[in-house]
Amino acid sequence: MNDRERLRTLIQELCLLEGDFTLSTGAKSRFYFDCKCVTLDGEGLTLIAKELLKAIEGFPVQPSAIGGLTMGADFITAAVAVLSHQTGGPIKHGSIARKEAKKHGTANKIENELPPGTKIVVVDDVITTGKATLEACKDFEEAGYTVVGILAVVDREAGGRENLKRTYPIVEVLFTKSDFPELATPAKDLSAGMPAGAN
Repeated sequence: MNDRERLRTLIQELCLLEGDFTLSTGAKSRFYFDCKCVTLDGEGLTLIAKELLKAIEGFPVQPSAIGGLTMGADFITAAVAVLSHQTGGPIKHGSIARKEAKKHGTANKIENELPPGTKIVVVDDVITTGKATLEACKDFEEAGYTVVGILAVVDREAGGRENLKRTYPIVEVLFTKSDFPELATPAKDLSAGMPAGAN
């Protein structure tokens, strides 16, 4: 079993939940990818960092930073930055976009804000509509960063990747809903959990 196969197995075993869930969009779904269960697992997070660094190597423009919206991006950002440092990769820094500016101390909207012109890859654990990822991209661009690509661990195949590609041509994911055959049966969930007319 290679690293990618092992990571898919861990996601299936640790993260893929069945039940009655409400997504961030407000939509209902009978399945849910609780990716914090794998991004807070030592083996799982290591494998995610390795696979994302491989993907970054193929980018036409190499980023020097990685980041995203808290908290889907927090642990992934740290792990990729550490592994890149250890292996001589291109990622030197991480930044995290808050959902709202801190109300104390530095009052930052972005933690570890880097100089204007910094090339960043924006990361998230799960893409549904892509809204959270777009928010992070907007925050980074307003701070002067250049977004060179987007990465995610899982795409629910709910239109999010297509939405993101309208603005950012490079959107890559490690896995899609289709990579989990158990979701292909009506007993599990044929839908991506999207409400009618959602983007």
